[in-house]
Amino acid sequence: LMRKGVHFWLVEPKLGLARTANLETLITGPYIKAEMPAVPGPKATRFTGLHREPDDIPKVKGLVIELASESLGSIQRGSPVYYRDVPVGEVTGYRLANPANQVIIIINIEDRYRRLISSDSRFWNVSGINIDVGLFQGTSIRAESLEALLAGGIAFATPKKPQKPVKPGHRFALAGEPKKSWLLWRPEIWLH
Repeated sequence: LMRKGVHFWLVEPKLGLARTANLETLITGPYIKAEMPAVPGPKATRFTGLHREPDDIPKVKGLVIELASESLGSIQRGSPVYYRDVPVGEVTGYRLANPANQVIIIINIEDRYRRLISSDSRFWNVSGINIDVGLFQGTSIRAESLEALLAGGIAFATPKKPQKPVKPGHRFALAGEPKKSWLLWRPEIWLH
């Protein structure tokens, strides 16, 4: 019995330098996937298929939050979200803000890592390589994982004394790079 609110989309292989997905469809062929709504609607017989998986369906149960950025850059669906170089979530979608002066990036933080996020957490783009050259300090080169270089990525830090937890949909600013002080934060946050 199908209900209103069910989403259908075509699952096909995706091959690329930055991301590979759904390789099983090279053998099995494309297929249609369905996602049932959290609250079933009335019975329905007509549905419209989507071109891709909906942005608002997290692949792993977790905390869905938004990041406001000047541009999307190399961030894409599936780009990892890191905390201390450990992947703890991923980008699930993006859209233009209204008015369209910013891009809103939707991320899902895995449920087991949601305590890492507080209202004073700070996020930044980790796509690319950062090079700092100083007359007396020499040169320092900072790069995230090869995956982040190719597929784009986001990292975040939380201060030593985190503020209150956030609710789903909370919006943070996405910085182009971290402030040096953010990289020094070492809070003791228990995950369990």
